[in-house]
Amino acid sequence: MSFMKQENPDFYTDIEKITSPDFSKYLYFLFAPTLIYCDTYPRTAVIHWDYVLQMFGQVFASIVYVYYVVVRFCIPTFETLNQNEITLPIFITVLFNSIMPGSLFLLLEFSKKKGFYGFLHCWLNAFAEMLRFADRMFYKDWWNSTSFAAYYRTWNVVVHDWLYTYVYKEIFILSGRKNRVIPAVCVVLLSATFHEYVMIFALGFFYPVMFLLFGVVGMGFLFFLPRNKGVVYNILLWAFLLIGVGLQSCFYFMEAYARKSCPPNVKLFLL
Repeated sequence: MSFMKQENPDFYTDIEKITSPDFSKYLYFLFAPTLIYCDTYPRTAVIHWDYVLQMFGQVFASIVYVYYVVVRFCIPTFETLNQNEITLPIFITVLFNSIMPGSLFLLLEFSKKKGFYGFLHCWLNAFAEMLRFADRMFYKDWWNSTSFAAYYRTWNVVVHDWLYTYVYKEIFILSGRKNRVIPAVCVVLLSATFHEYVMIFALGFFYPVMFLLFGVVGMGFLFFLPRNKGVVYNILLWAFLLIGVGLQSCFYFMEAYARKSCPPNVKLFLL
């Protein structure tokens, strides 16, 4: 979509103006750390292979460290949890025990949703260096955000730019350029749906914790929390983030071990 839209801006209206795409440029776009197609990108002069090896080494170290966290903190907590009645005090205790592993998943894990350092920094910089791709603003200072709107814009610039260019702007134009709420809602719901889709195939079952926290609770924070600046709001943002990743880790581990202890009798696609 990005390739065709940029190569032929009028392909929705005038089929006769469509030109044949350059396959070499498209092939470069497939591996470049960007979702916005351009005929040319800023390029560096040389490839520093020592930097590439360093980035891939840190990706591997992040995966190993996350594995250690899961084995050391998550498995001992959840493998015996379903053997007892889960009361509210037990759930709160497990939730707070999940915040630390969840926050490490948020910062280190190698996935497009949660892997800040492993994916957005190390993996994308490694490919950018190998392809001499000079535009490396993959994220901004999201850790200084004082609102969820600023956090969503700065956490993952690669995906944000694609959503803004091909979803938000298109819906904003179709709505008459008068309403910014509808495009924002569509962007959040699309992103939440995609992340839930990834979780379904990664875990092998449908359990929409990600969608509810991202698309419902996150949307509420996006529209109804005040967008003020200050240290207090940054602290609140971090508190909500840590509780959110703790809830995700807690619910997904609980569901996985519940299915392991009591496997379903009926095999359905979504269950």
